[in-house]
Amino acid sequence: MLPVDFFRLSLGVPYVKREPFKGALLPDTSALLNEEPFAQVFLGWSEEGVSLLVKVNQPFQESFYPDYAKGDSMEFFFDTRDVKSAGYATGFCHHFILLPQPAYGIRVQEVTHFRSEESHPLCDPDLIEVESDMGRKHYEMKIFFPSAALHGFDPVQCPRLGFTYKLNRYQGAPQHFTLSSVLYNIGQQSSLWASLHFLP
Repeated sequence: MLPVDFFRLSLGVPYVKREPFKGALLPDTSALLNEEPFAQVFLGWSEEGVSLLVKVNQPFQESFYPDYAKGDSMEFFFDTRDVKSAGYATGFCHHFILLPQPAYGIRVQEVTHFRSEESHPLCDPDLIEVESDMGRKHYEMKIFFPSAALHGFDPVQCPRLGFTYKLNRYQGAPQHFTLSSVLYNIGQQSSLWASLHFLP
């Protein structure tokens, strides 16, 4: 058991129309998960969708597909209705993978696995906007998930979002947000994801 297993994270996230990401830095939960952090993640919301900025404090090395977890990659998990009563991925859950550089023509993909009869069509990857800034010692990725890519996204009806992430690195341990894939099947444990409340 880890310290983070004894509570559920709930926090407010700012209104961000693509950028700037002022006040949008998510807390670092690495110490609670006994991990070594290597990236910072910023997240904001708007009526149009969800914006993310990821700053990775080490150089890009290599990406793979379909074995994306073996290389540099990012996994984002969303529950557009933040359901905490289900022990599986509901029809409002999403699991996206993003690669800093394309592998076999893949840059971004929804890979959500549903265990129940609830489901939704996997989104068209062309809907998701991705920008990379590759440096010699670090790299950044800006990602915009429009509402069309997030089934059930409605900030008026549900002004919050279930969320977690897993950042993978080549030949290194991953970085998680609130929930470790060492102990949990993150994609199927949406009730344990953090609750992000939309601030004005």
